[in-house]
Amino acid sequence: MKRLISAAAMACLLLFSAIPLFSQLQDPVAPVNIIFDDDMSMSVDDVGNHAVLWGLSDRGEVNVLALICSSANDYSAPTMRAIANYYGHPNVLIGAHKGMTPILENSATSSYTQQITNQFGTPGDTRANYPDAVTVYRQALANAPDHSVYIVASGYYQPLQALLQSQPDSISPLTGMQLVTQKVKRLVSEAGWFPSGNEHNFRVDADAASFVFANWPGEIVSSGAQMSQDVITGPSSTSDPTKDPVKDAWQIANGGNPVGGFGQVALLFAVRGLGTNFIASGLNGQTTVFPTTSQCAGCNSWSQTPNMQQSYLNKQATAAQLEAILNPLLQSSSNMPILRSISPTSVPAGSSQTITLTGSNFFADSQILFNGNSRPTTFLGGTQLSVQLSGSDLANPGTQTLSVSSPEGGGWQSGAQNLTVFATAPILTGISPSSAIAGSGPLTLTATGTNFADTSVVQVNGASRSTAFVSSTQLTATLTAGDLANAGSLSITVTSSGGTSAPLIFTVNNPVPSLTSISPSTTFAGGAAFTLTVNGTNFVNGSVVQVNGSSRTTAFVSGTQLSAAIPASDIASAGTLSITVVNPTPGGGASAALALVVNNPPPSLTSISPSATFAGGPAFTLMVNGTNFVNGSVVQVNGSSRTTTFVSSTQLSAAIPASDIASAGTLSITVVNPGGGASAALSLVVNNPVPTLTSISPSTTFAGGAAFTLTVNGTNFINGSVVQVNGSSRTTTFVSSTQLSATIPASDIASAGTRSISVVNPGGASGSLTLTVNNPVPSLTSMSPSATTVGGPAFTLTVNGSNFVNGAVVQVNGSSRTTTFVSNTQLNATIPASDIASAGTLSIAVVNPAPGGGASAHLTFTVNNPVPSISSVSPNPVVSVLSGYTLTISGSGFVSGSVVQIDGAQYPTTFVSSTQLKAQVANGGLLSLGGHAVTVFNPAPGGGTSNAVTVTVISLL
Repeated sequence: MKRLISAAAMACLLLFSAIPLFSQLQDPVAPVNIIFDDDMSMSVDDVGNHAVLWGLSDRGEVNVLALICSSANDYSAPTMRAIANYYGHPNVLIGAHKGMTPILENSATSSYTQQITNQFGTPGDTRANYPDAVTVYRQALANAPDHSVYIVASGYYQPLQALLQSQPDSISPLTGMQLVTQKVKRLVSEAGWFPSGNEHNFRVDADAASFVFANWPGEIVSSGAQMSQDVITGPSSTSDPTKDPVKDAWQIANGGNPVGGFGQVALLFAVRGLGTNFIASGLNGQTTVFPTTSQCAGCNSWSQTPNMQQSYLNKQATAAQLEAILNPLLQSSSNMPILRSISPTSVPAGSSQTITLTGSNFFADSQILFNGNSRPTTFLGGTQLSVQLSGSDLANPGTQTLSVSSPEGGGWQSGAQNLTVFATAPILTGISPSSAIAGSGPLTLTATGTNFADTSVVQVNGASRSTAFVSSTQLTATLTAGDLANAGSLSITVTSSGGTSAPLIFTVNNPVPSLTSISPSTTFAGGAAFTLTVNGTNFVNGSVVQVNGSSRTTAFVSGTQLSAAIPASDIASAGTLSITVVNPTPGGGASAALALVVNNPPPSLTSISPSATFAGGPAFTLMVNGTNFVNGSVVQVNGSSRTTTFVSSTQLSAAIPASDIASAGTLSITVVNPGGGASAALSLVVNNPVPTLTSISPSTTFAGGAAFTLTVNGTNFINGSVVQVNGSSRTTTFVSSTQLSATIPASDIASAGTRSISVVNPGGASGSLTLTVNNPVPSLTSMSPSATTVGGPAFTLTVNGSNFVNGAVVQVNGSSRTTTFVSNTQLNATIPASDIASAGTLSIAVVNPAPGGGASAHLTFTVNNPVPSISSVSPNPVVSVLSGYTLTISGSGFVSGSVVQIDGAQYPTTFVSSTQLKAQVANGGLLSLGGHAVTVFNPAPGGGTSNAVTVTVISLL
């Protein structure tokens, strides 16, 4: 809505219109995402704005994201809804300003909004029933692609201010400022007078406008009143105001007279860009809107600097040229066809239907479009048309679209209504042909019935086949070679999204087979089972080869060949067999016969395996190779039959008993067929083997051990082979031709050394292997005695343990002592007195001699000091003299290291012998007069303190 500025401002326009153009504004690309912010209150040009908006939308140039009502008038938002509904857009988002301002200059007053609401909208509807403008702004922006939205502001600025100040919420985590930055491409402002002046939209909402221009984070292009005031627009003079809300609003507001198209000019730029209609007189500068605190509240001024991406426009086209563009768009309210409903809304697929379309602005030349294509149309009046849709139009289930195009009055096309084409179950009434011969290959089947659709498919036993749609009553389909490969009944159905028809039966008949040849055509009696190849024509999967009228296991190879498993029982005896082929029903039957001749063959030998063996060997299986063997062929050895197994016509196996090869020689091997004679002979040579040794186990043992079993491994052992030890036979057990076991007595290993092990066959002796008899490593468990007293006489030490051998030596501290072997668990050793001359410990070990042998772990023998005994002390009594005195102690068990003690104190002691010690009592250690206890102490090991003897000290006086 606009109010013009004073004439003085026009002079300013002329002054600034020569500002140079630094660059060009970028033109939008259709369809343009538009949020249209309008006051829809004071002036009726706002109604024209919406008529032009929906006209551009119908042209495909605009995608309307939302409508914002910036007026404080209660009926402005409902009027926007009524007009949107009239144009067929009942679901467009509409947000209403909830504030009580602006109200200056009657900005919240309207002469037409309440009447338009009540007549064309919902009577009594008010802005209270609409979401807040900021909520709708945030919803529309949040859901739009980045940098795609053009906001056209043709009213007041409080909703835009509130949008910029909005905070993150459940709609978007972004602030309003962030949403605008991310989503908005351009704000087109229809307000102000440029380059400077004042105008109604800024004056009545100065503070909000000032805030928006100061804080907008992107491009603003202003379409001021200076360029749009002389562009005059209005509805068609012939339009009926009782049916057209645009014409009715004009009629109410000013008697139907045209007015300035301010917002329409701004909207035209927003959608189509500069083109040849506009120029940017001021580019990329700054627009300042002065707030209410200034002397000129709502005045505006544009400056080139700073660059705030804010520009303003002027006309390049004349006012008349712009009117020629805008008036047809505005007058679309009276000549744009508006489709509101269709009847019926759903029809069955494949049917022919008459559809009635109801709406407004229909004309005699209006055309109904089916999926965008014109169909013959019947004009029933300005609000109703009808169209006849054929079965081919409705052949396929799905959603189809109907719309109305009016060639006259601007070539308008209505929005579309959806027609649902639902599927119906097909009905199958006939198929042609209804039968075929099995194996006859692909054929075309014609299916007739009703309710067939373009998507209908012929199915064979539930599997879809390649189908061609002929009409709603006929289909053709290809039956594959696989479908006709085998005789039987095929279930033919037609299926579509509406269901599946009842089936019809297609019969596949088997042909009568015919034989031309068989392979082989002859065979030998008694032969093995074999595969017979039968050649001919008209064979099918299920054909059976018969021998003398009895069926045989048959494999289908092709329509001209079968293979049959002929068991050995069929050719057990010579003769002629009748070979036929029988095809199963439906159709089918038996062929004429061909003859299979069964001959009785003489056997022929080519080789035997083995062809030689060793005398005295065990029973074995002889493999006999040749030809013409039959089930019943017998292998003979020197004319005597042996148990024979039939393997094949070229191989037999015979059980040869050990008795046949008990001695060396040559055996005659032949094969006899029952009734067929005997083959020529091959020779089986029976050789006498020489044994060979590879290993013995164990290969070592310990001398003096118990009898044990020796395992001898090698080759060419026979039952009767004998193991020998140093040339002497030992009890031998035959295990196999590669293993024997022999009993080795304890006497063979009584002493250490090596033994020669060999095997003797009746045919010769093997080389020898060595059995090593080692002395064991001895082990000590105890000795007796385990201790003695130092200085004692020589004695015998008994040593107990294990693995002692004759020759084992007891060692004392590594030196051998004279040793007597008692048993492998006991030795006696002579221990000389010199070994126990001094106290301490002796290491006792046993050493076995080589081979093998070694030293045992040691035991400890302890040589203890005796406990001393005193018999006398001399002199006694003793005279105390200052120079000291010597005491002689006599007794037994004294040792080097014995110490004399007087009253428990030790005195310097001299060892004289095991029966005498001397103790020196020096000047400093003189005894007091009286009796004193004298003892002797021997050190460990053993040792201890003797009995006490009293010595008396007397005075010289």
